[in-house]
Amino acid sequence: MLWTLFVSLVAALIKTAVAADAIYRDPDTGLVFTSNFRLYKADGRGVTFRIAIPDDAQQYSAYDAVVQMVVPNDVGWAGLAWGGTMPNNPLLVCWRGTSNNVVLSSRWASGHSFPQEYSGAQYTLFKTGTKSNSTHWQFTALCRGCTSWTPPPSSGGSSTTRYLSPRGGNRLAFAYSPTRPSNPNSPSSSFSVHEVHDYWQHDFAQAANPNFANTVSKLVLS
Repeated sequence: MLWTLFVSLVAALIKTAVAADAIYRDPDTGLVFTSNFRLYKADGRGVTFRIAIPDDAQQYSAYDAVVQMVVPNDVGWAGLAWGGTMPNNPLLVCWRGTSNNVVLSSRWASGHSFPQEYSGAQYTLFKTGTKSNSTHWQFTALCRGCTSWTPPPSSGGSSTTRYLSPRGGNRLAFAYSPTRPSNPNSPSSSFSVHEVHDYWQHDFAQAANPNFANTVSKLVLS
């Protein structure tokens, strides 16, 4: 039994390594993403995280980003921490509503406590690139306020503005729970504590897109 578990874990880790920082050219949106697959089960189940940014994004400046996630249907909720940790950075928590619609919730946690709603990062869900099938659901959304942030005074931490580098890797983090939120149709719903979390370095340099603003404007209107 232990040997079977060991083999499964090795296979899962190999799968993760192969999928890390892959370049994904999305045929639906026309955007180029860097893609990273993160496990939440040793049997190989995991969430795919993709990021696309403009090619004219500058160091130490805020810029828009597009996030795309591919999530297995057994996931109750999944979360992305733009700063690679739970406290003091924008958090994206996502789940499906009762009609299988995607719900995106912008959150902020001042510590290891329940994240509150956060207006500093705003998400616009695209119809194009958002879909589902019998095994997974996927969403694609524009985020403003995810690549630069200043912790509010209520956070009790540093007030220094932080920027994600468009020229290299940035540490991101994710969380997973199999339990759906208590009010799944509301972005302000409460939800359970995560069962799994993980961190990785996500390559932003290869996620750069020429004509990003023009492509995104068409996706917003579609």
